[in-house]
Amino acid sequence: MRTGPIKLVALLAGASLGLGCGRSNLELGSLNVDPGAGGTSGFAGFAGVGGAAGGSGVGGGSGVGGSSGVGGASGAGVGGVGGGGAGPCVTSEDCTDLDACTIDLCIEGQCTFAAKDADQDGFLDVQCGGQDCNDNNFSVKPGVTEICGNGQDDNCDGLVDCQDGSCAASPACSCAPGAVEACTGNKDEDCDGLIDCADPDCAGAPQCSCEPFETCLDGVDNNCDGLVDCGDPQCFGQPGCNNCKPSETACADTVDEDCDGLVDCADPDCSATPACTCQPFETCGNNKDDDCNGLSDCADPACSANPTCACVASEQSCGDGFDEDCDGATDCADPDCSANPTCTCSQTPESCGNGQDDNCNGLIDCADPACTSSAACKCPGPPQPEKCDDGVDNDCDGLVDCADPNCIGNVACQECKPELCSDGVDNNCNGQIDCADPACAFDPACAPKVELCNNKIDDDLDGKIDCTDEDCKDNPVCEQKQSNCLTAKLINASGTYTGDTTGNISDSKGSCGGDAGEAVFRLVITAPTRLRVNTDGTQFDSTLYLRVGSCTAGKELACNDDSISTALPPPAWPSIAALNIPILYPGSYFLFLDGYTVDANLGPNQGPFVLNVELTPNPPEICGDGIDNDGDVYVDCADSGCSTDPACQCNAPAPAGPEFGVGACTDGIDNDCDGEIDGADKDCNASEYYATEFCNGVDDNGNQIVDDFSCRCATSDECAPGQICYTQSSRSCGPPCNQFVGDICPFVAPGSTCNPATGQCVFP
Repeated sequence: MRTGPIKLVALLAGASLGLGCGRSNLELGSLNVDPGAGGTSGFAGFAGVGGAAGGSGVGGGSGVGGSSGVGGASGAGVGGVGGGGAGPCVTSEDCTDLDACTIDLCIEGQCTFAAKDADQDGFLDVQCGGQDCNDNNFSVKPGVTEICGNGQDDNCDGLVDCQDGSCAASPACSCAPGAVEACTGNKDEDCDGLIDCADPDCAGAPQCSCEPFETCLDGVDNNCDGLVDCGDPQCFGQPGCNNCKPSETACADTVDEDCDGLVDCADPDCSATPACTCQPFETCGNNKDDDCNGLSDCADPACSANPTCACVASEQSCGDGFDEDCDGATDCADPDCSANPTCTCSQTPESCGNGQDDNCNGLIDCADPACTSSAACKCPGPPQPEKCDDGVDNDCDGLVDCADPNCIGNVACQECKPELCSDGVDNNCNGQIDCADPACAFDPACAPKVELCNNKIDDDLDGKIDCTDEDCKDNPVCEQKQSNCLTAKLINASGTYTGDTTGNISDSKGSCGGDAGEAVFRLVITAPTRLRVNTDGTQFDSTLYLRVGSCTAGKELACNDDSISTALPPPAWPSIAALNIPILYPGSYFLFLDGYTVDANLGPNQGPFVLNVELTPNPPEICGDGIDNDGDVYVDCADSGCSTDPACQCNAPAPAGPEFGVGACTDGIDNDCDGEIDGADKDCNASEYYATEFCNGVDDNGNQIVDDFSCRCATSDECAPGQICYTQSSRSCGPPCNQFVGDICPFVAPGSTCNPATGQCVFP
């Protein structure tokens, strides 16, 4: 629905024209907005950067270009980077706002939160409302030339390599699904993304004579897995690779010299070294448990006669755990300590409302179990979520504030201090632990290591383990598991695909379910195609869901669980997930075969799976079903293939045709014989958001955009001058999206974003 006024800046005259109700504070026209002041339009309501209460900004108000952030509540335009709502500060670490889309800075003692452009290419990450589809690569951004054959979308138009029209003449794109890989010439003849000897189809070819094992320092891919020498997992830990040594060489330096994931005494190589063996006698006074009996120095009976541990007349310290006077009583159990404050405090009852730790157990008032029955600490009822800083047992479980497990991680219960880089604790309370925290970037314990892809350890300390780490995307083990978007298996033909999701970690979920681990498939559609797919034969409760464009952020097109029943006997699961997509237009799609849930008793839905795929390129138009079966946008009688169908003779002898464009939508004729005429026909009222506008050449709603995405189209030739056909999203006519200040695409096609290079709204 439209939510506020809109302005259209005239392209020729440059004058601002007031409009009626329109898209959420968008402007159509010039993009030359003063970068030092907030505009008037905003960015379609993304969350504010820097907080609504920020102070003066750098070239603008608080947040990015407005009083409440990027297109926030006040909807300011493309302004400068504003100050946040925090301060003062000493270092940038004092300004952490837990927003992944900002750079947290401390400038002249005040916190400032700048919009994050990680690769400094001038475009923000799409996850942060920008247009950069890879914010970790400077060379990937809108407007650059697509590099044909590198496996990525260089210009962020949603099309990868040969899918991009600019690659049509590239030798790397002269492929055909089902063709035979030539195994020479550096071309991908069969369109499976694998070239020459890297393609399994070439296994055994004379020019691809493969060996079972990689020779690690000869510069040759001996086993033909696409990985050479030290880049091959078979060479991990071998001498000469990754600076690894044949065995652990120092057993007390906290370094894994042989790269086997075992450090110092945990490595069997150190089992016989003095540093990792127990001594026959305790050395008294070296602060070590030399004989490995759990007692150190004077606490060990072996040291009782040692001069270092000689008995004294009375207990000297009442809290060190030693029996200094050798009377068999330690600390507060020794009568010598009866008057010591350390021991008298523990005998004092807790007073449950004075804000003090009376009994010295570290728990104050209602947080102390001794106060559970106190009137001041009884649950006020009825039970509510625990508040972690009010001294009350809000949820009536007998535990108050930080003593309640529900408060674990709450800021009120954290004692923040500088990050320690090897204790497994988020010491500085910024949500990042140890080496994942930027504060540990230069700590020796966080020195970069190679990720081993099958040891369940985060070897390179980047927060990602094994096959979830991008370093492992080409690893054969991970490719076989195909457990996430990094290792999605290519489907380029009909057939049956099998595998096993056992042990896969849930990295994604569909709208109809999918809490367990999944298997991911990638479909590259080069021609309009009908897709039918099911999980008949799978041995667990499965779901299927399909996304377009981006594997992680693409729009979900369909999701299904328990569609039909199988005729197969166990172990086949009785209910089958199935999808029937009448038409997929050219582009990239990702299909997920997921486990429906994780049962509290039986565990996750996982195991062997069967995926049955039927792809029908360029299917014929079926006249009368209301579906664009052949993918040309023309439906039933609007399609020339139905010209002789009896149901398409409503205007005989004139032939039926599409009800596209102003002429067909204002002639009073049911051109496409669908029973709807002109403005009542969906083809003349294509927009899902502007029901008051239809394709008649008139600005019905007064927003200075004639017809306003209401005219259906297959090509831009069917649109009015100055407008294009949005062929990659809504398939309707409108001004190019890059002529709007702010992103028009959420209103044209929900889930899409503007590609400034083409002016099209595309799905990520």
